[in-house]
Formats: sequence, C-alpha cells, structure tokens
Amino acid sequence: MKSKHQLLSKAMKHAKNSSNTIEKFEEVWKERSEAVEQKRIDVKNSAEFKNFMKAAAPQAGAETNGQANSAAHDEDLIMEATGGEVFSLYDPWSKALIKNPVRNKKCGHIYDRGSVMLIITDNIGIRCPVLGCPNRSYIHPAHLV
Repeated sequence: MKSKHQLLSKAMKHAKNSSNTIEKFEEVWKERSEAVEQKRIDVKNSAEFKNFMKAAAPQAGAETNGQANSAAHDEDLIMEATGGEVFSLYDPWSKALIKNPVRNKKCGHIYDRGSVMLIITDNIGIRCPVLGCPNRSYIHPAHLV
C-alpha cells in the first residue's frame, strides 16, 4: 500500500505539472492512476519487508531444540522433567504468581489454592478457566490435589 501510494503521488504530481486546465489534468490523472493500479508491485524488494524478515528470522546461535529462546519465556513456562507438560507460573483467575499450587485431578491444570478455593466455595458451578480445557465437570475441593 505504501509503494502504491508513492506511485500515485508521483502520478498526481506529473498530472499537475503537465496540464494547464482541469480537463487536461483529469485526463492525464485518469491515465496515470489506471496505469499505477494495474502495475504489480513486488513488496519483497522493499526495505520494510527485508527488515521484517531479518527481525522474524531466528537469531544465529539460538537454541533450536524446542526450548524457549529467551529468559522472558523461561519465566512464564516450565518443562516438567517427568511428563514434559508445559504449565504457567501464573494463576488463571488472579493472574498472580502461584504461591500454593494445586492440580485439578480431572484435567491436570494447576491453580493457586487461595484463589481457587475463594471462587469455588462461593460458586458451585465453576469450570476450569484454562482456555480450551476439555473438562466439562465443575471444580470441587475433592478434585484438587
């Protein structure tokens, strides 16, 4: 879009400079703008696209074995040695760091004991808050380990 806009601006300037009447300007502008609209623009040659591809490409020396590449990712996710499951260090309800973790036996998701107990004692019909959780049963204190 940026390239097309630049080409249309050039066409507008040319039409403006080459015409001395409004009718002539409209005629030249129509020809030039149609030519620009039909011209195919290759964005892969643009500097913005090249810079984007450099930024999106994996960095040299980065780990390629599926582990997190930065310290920021290491903070949010942990790989368990036994099952290889990934879970967040943050409680899905309070969004705070989990201080006293409990696991739901029905689905395996982990919550903070304080926040989950506050919610399920007040509300009987609460399901797992993790997005995409297949567990459709309500959370009961007996389900938490």
